[in-house]
Amino acid sequence: MKVLICSDSHKRLDIFQKVIEKELPEVVLFAGDHSTDAIDMSYVYSDIKFFIVRGNTDYFDKETSDELIIELEKEKILLVHGHLFGVKSYMNELEKEAEADGVTMCVFGHTHIPYCKEKDKIKYINPGAMQNGNYAVWEGKKIELRNIANK
Repeated sequence: MKVLICSDSHKRLDIFQKVIEKELPEVVLFAGDHSTDAIDMSYVYSDIKFFIVRGNTDYFDKETSDELIIELEKEKILLVHGHLFGVKSYMNELEKEAEADGVTMCVFGHTHIPYCKEKDKIKYINPGAMQNGNYAVWEGKKIELRNIANK
């Protein structure tokens, strides 16, 4: 299964669409900030399963959750934007939440900085900002940070 991991599209539907057309994912994990972009893409690409959370700029989205816990490919995943855990300053609150939830993977955004590390058997993935062409692809056991300009 090919999974597109992205966040922070900030109305750059043109980039979002280019990435989907290039990568052809079966699943999209969207970690907030302009959740309506991901919702719009889910209508355009109705054959792709979207998991979407809202971020700090999603003021008017009252339907989308702040966090989701999902299971994909034998991984239990916490999907959040990150602003509620202070990820621009430190990771400890997010790490505590991921540990408490018993997840094996945590996907977040907010910082706009690509990040992929493992700590205490939990993978932490921030794809960076989709508005800048940054995203991640998870296929098999491999997670790769990418930019539309480079790949």
